[in-house]
Amino acid sequence: MVRIIVSIKQVPDADDLRVDPVTNTLVREGVPAVINPPDLHAIEEAVRLKERYGGEVIVITMGPPQAEISLREAIAMGADETYLITDRAMAGADTWATSYTVFKAIKKIGDADLYIFGRRAVDGETEQVGPQTAKWLGIPIVGYVSKVERVDKENNTLSVIRSTEFDEETVEVPLPATITVNEDINTPRQPDILSIIKSRSAKIHKLTKDDIGAEPNKIGLAGSPTKVIKVHPPPKTRNPELYKEKDPKGAAEWLTEKIKISLSQTQEKIEYKKPEPVAKVNGELWVYVDHINEEPNETSWEIMSEARRIADLLSTTLSAVIIGADNLVEDAFEYGADKVYLVKSNVKRYDNDIYTRALSIVAKKYKPEAIFFPGTKSSRELASTSAIEINTGLIADCTSFDVDSKGILYATRPDFGGKEMSTIICPNHRPVMMTVRSGVFKPIHNHKKGEIVEEKLDDEFSRYKILDYRRKEKRNVLTESDIVIGVGRGIKSPENIKIAEELADVLGGVVGVSKPLADMGWYPKDRQVGQTGNTIRPKLYIALGISGAVQHLVGISGARKIIAINIDPEAPIFNNCDYGVIGDLFEVVPELIKRLGK
Repeated sequence: MVRIIVSIKQVPDADDLRVDPVTNTLVREGVPAVINPPDLHAIEEAVRLKERYGGEVIVITMGPPQAEISLREAIAMGADETYLITDRAMAGADTWATSYTVFKAIKKIGDADLYIFGRRAVDGETEQVGPQTAKWLGIPIVGYVSKVERVDKENNTLSVIRSTEFDEETVEVPLPATITVNEDINTPRQPDILSIIKSRSAKIHKLTKDDIGAEPNKIGLAGSPTKVIKVHPPPKTRNPELYKEKDPKGAAEWLTEKIKISLSQTQEKIEYKKPEPVAKVNGELWVYVDHINEEPNETSWEIMSEARRIADLLSTTLSAVIIGADNLVEDAFEYGADKVYLVKSNVKRYDNDIYTRALSIVAKKYKPEAIFFPGTKSSRELASTSAIEINTGLIADCTSFDVDSKGILYATRPDFGGKEMSTIICPNHRPVMMTVRSGVFKPIHNHKKGEIVEEKLDDEFSRYKILDYRRKEKRNVLTESDIVIGVGRGIKSPENIKIAEELADVLGGVVGVSKPLADMGWYPKDRQVGQTGNTIRPKLYIALGISGAVQHLVGISGARKIIAINIDPEAPIFNNCDYGVIGDLFEVVPELIKRLGK
């Protein structure tokens, strides 16, 4: 018998969100809330484990009274009991305050053997609440679970398969434990009519802040270390040159020349120019250098370039933090670090217990102003648990940064699938912690040497036992290709993607798709381009029938040249490309293929 608690979230239905043309802000009134789609997989997995082992499934959520609808949906799927944590004082919570509230509610309801969360929330893509709740509970977190192999109550252990971008491992941890599940772990069931009818009369337990004994200064907006200070529409990123004539042959001829120009241009060498400082802070800026078996995660070097700029704006030192990989010290100096904090450890591969302990110890000792983390899976998990241990705020999935004359660091990130941008600060807690989107920044090379500060981690106790390990060797053709043909809803049907494949063949490129096409199964998920898919940096990106949602634009921002073909003259992609054709792709592309073939 297994007692399982699933934590879910309600999110606005992204398909119903629209931008007010006057204010350029999202219109949320009248937009229905739905269960965060990844949380459906968490509920499904809990119900399957109950069916396999016996026990009970309890689903909890924090939200307004109307969140009852989502809890009734969970009951219809097979949950036995539900709790709504609702109180006006909880509104506006960031992930730190949300995870604290969920933790306090769990202690009120009663502990479980297993806690399950969806991997991410689609409105913010933070991936933080699950790991942070586990840290409050003091139990192991295994993120990115693609399969639950065994729940062994007799030996009090859990065995799961954990899958990241880089590797896959079978992990055993003691119970109780927390997991976050990937979307490929299962297919959520559709409740039958009898279950739906039964759910309508089921009791929903309600808890307030007083019921769970929450401290007022740790909940809601008031208790949140991070604050949203500005919400604004996505910026225009390029100055497009557009072909507007209704002449497919003329458009194809014009595009052929633009493609030749795009591919003949050489990549400009990035020369770092030190900016004039605008403020002075006492603490250093740190970049956590992620590695996989002592091989660097290249995103670490990408964000080092932006951290270098921010450190210079703040008149402070840029330092790299490396745990267990002595061989990366020289590389850290090469990519811009003034100093390296090297935590000596026998554990050369990421382990949440050991790495959270190591990072927290050095952060509390040396008190940096800010820590930047790569926005990849293990680093997101480490940042989440470290933020609770260090007691500070964490801003997720950042794509740009700025500072003001008072030394406040502004981090900007896409929200609601990229429909708007939020600028966030962490005014009263240090260090400010941020995960940074892969592929947004480009590495710089700064040939230099610097100071090395060594720390030895004496306590290497871990609750994680690795039963099997496999490094993923699969090549990512999207990120490696110089030419990518992107396909969006304008392609109309999966059969029509062959026209993009033909264009890719004649150019020697590969096909990528927008999120809706990947979600509908029209093309493999690993070919998705965008904020929640692959971030790419080709020499040339050609967007066919892609409207240009910001979540997609984030994924292609590093492309040297972007060409767009779209029949809608108002498509946002035309504000974010170098060359664009306002026309029917089914008329223009065949003509383009003919000319390129010659």
